[in-house]
Amino acid sequence: MTQHTRPEAQAALQALNQEGDRPGLARRPTGWLILALLGAVASGPVAAQTKPDQTLVSDATIAPKPGSTKAKQLSTSTNRAPPATFAQWLETQPSSTDNVPSVDSATLRRIFRDAVEKAEQRSPEVRQAYTAYEAANADVDEAKGQRWPQIDIGSQTQSLKFGPGNRNGDNSGNVVTATISTTVYDWGRTKNTIGSREHLSDAARSNYTAAREQNAFDVTSTLVELGKQCAIVDLSQRFVERMATLVKMLDEIVAVDRGRGSELTQAKARLLQAEAAHDSAQAKVRDAELKLQKLLGETTPPIPRTRDWPIQPGNLPQLLQQVDTHSSLRQIQSEANAADLNAKAVKASGLPTVNWTVSANAGVGGAGQRAPWQTMLTLNWAAFRGGSTKAATAAAGHRAQAAWQRVDQQRRDLEYGIRAADQDAHTMLSRADQYERLSAETDQVRKAFFEQWYHLGKRTLLDVLLAENDHYGNRVSEVTNRFGGYAAVLQEYASAGALLDWLETGRTGS
Repeated sequence: MTQHTRPEAQAALQALNQEGDRPGLARRPTGWLILALLGAVASGPVAAQTKPDQTLVSDATIAPKPGSTKAKQLSTSTNRAPPATFAQWLETQPSSTDNVPSVDSATLRRIFRDAVEKAEQRSPEVRQAYTAYEAANADVDEAKGQRWPQIDIGSQTQSLKFGPGNRNGDNSGNVVTATISTTVYDWGRTKNTIGSREHLSDAARSNYTAAREQNAFDVTSTLVELGKQCAIVDLSQRFVERMATLVKMLDEIVAVDRGRGSELTQAKARLLQAEAAHDSAQAKVRDAELKLQKLLGETTPPIPRTRDWPIQPGNLPQLLQQVDTHSSLRQIQSEANAADLNAKAVKASGLPTVNWTVSANAGVGGAGQRAPWQTMLTLNWAAFRGGSTKAATAAAGHRAQAAWQRVDQQRRDLEYGIRAADQDAHTMLSRADQYERLSAETDQVRKAFFEQWYHLGKRTLLDVLLAENDHYGNRVSEVTNRFGGYAAVLQEYASAGALLDWLETGRTGS
C-alpha cells in the first residue's frame, strides 16, 4: 500500500469538506476517524498496546500545518503508536483501588484495635474517668471508716489566771485528753452513706467503661471517614485524568479545526470541576488525618485502600438484649440507687443518735492527782434546725426520683440508637450495592456515548461529558453510602456497648 504523506492527509481533509453528498465531513467525528487511519498508515507500525499514561490521541492523528513545529516533531518520531479511542484508553487505566489485596475481618479489626488501644493510652477523657473511679473508691473507704471507733486526742497548756479575783484556785498543769467515741445507733445513717458511696463507685466504674467505648467509636469512625475520603480521592483523581486527557485531545483537534473550540471550552470547564472535586476530597482527607493525630498522635495507622471492607451489621435481637448491661445505663442506675440511699441517710441525720464515749485526762492537777477515766452514753438530736433537715430530705428524695427517670430515658435512647443504626447500616449498604450496579451500567453508557460522538457524530460532546460526570457521581455515591453503612455498623455496636467486644472477638452479639 502506498503511504500517504502529510500533505496528502491535508488533501484528503479538503476533499472530504468539498464532497457534495456529505458536506463538512471532516468537521464530524467520522472525518477524524478517516484522518486517523490516514495518519496511522503514514506513521508506520501500530503498537500493540497503549501505555496508561499515553495521550488519548497522538500527534499523528492530527494533520499539522506543513512547516509547523509540530510537523517537524512528527517527522522525527514516525514510530510512535497510533491513537487509541477514549474507551480503549479507559480500559487500559486500572482503578487506583483495583488490584489492591482485600483485607479480611480479623486484620481490619486488629488495625482498629491497635489504634483504639493507642488512643486510650493518651486520651485525657479516659484517664479522667479512671481517676474519678479511684476517687469514688476512696470515698467508699472514707464512709466505711465511720463505723470504727473514733479516737480524738487533744492537749492544752497550763492555764494562767490573771485579773482581780481568787488566785488560789486549781492550777492544773499540762493536760492531754483522749476521747474514744463510737456510734451505738444512728437509724442507719452510716450504713446508707456507705451504700450510697459504693453505688457511686459503681457508677464511676461504668463511666470509665463508657469512656473507653466512646474512645473506641471516635477512633474507628474516624478511620472509616479517612478510608471513605481516600477512596473518593482515588476516584476523583481518575476523573481528573480522564477530563485532562479529553481536554488534551480536543486541544490538538482545535489546533487543526478551529470550529470545535466550543467543545474544548466545555471540556476545560469539566476539568476544572473535576479538579475542584479532587481538591475538596483531599481537604477532607487532611481533616480526617488531623482528627486522627489528635486521637493517636503523629502516627496514622495504615488503612485498606479498597472500597470494600469486611464490616457487616450485627445481630439486632442480640444487640437489643445487651442494652440492660450497657455501661451508660448501669452508670445511671448506680447513681439512682446512690440517690435513694443518700435520701435515707439525710433523713436519718435528723433523728437522735446514741454514741458510746470513753474519755481520759492525762494531765496532772495542782495537787498532783490524775483525773480518772470516764465512760458514758450520749444522745445527740438536732431537734430544731429551722426546717433545713426536712428540706434536705425532700430534696434528696426528688433527686432520686429524677435519677430513675433518667434510667428509663437512657434505655429508650439506647434502644432507638441501635435500631436506627441497624436500619441505616442495611439501607446504606444496600444502596451502595445498587450504586455499584448502576456504575457498571453508566460505565458502558459513557463508553458508548464517546464512540457515538467520536466515530458516528450521533452524540454531542456535552452528552459525553454528562455521561462521564454521571458515572463519577454514581461511583462517589457508592463509596459514600458504603462507608456510611460501615459507620452505622460501628454506631450500632457502640449503642449496644459491644464495640470493644466486637473488636476483640468479632462477635456480632452476646
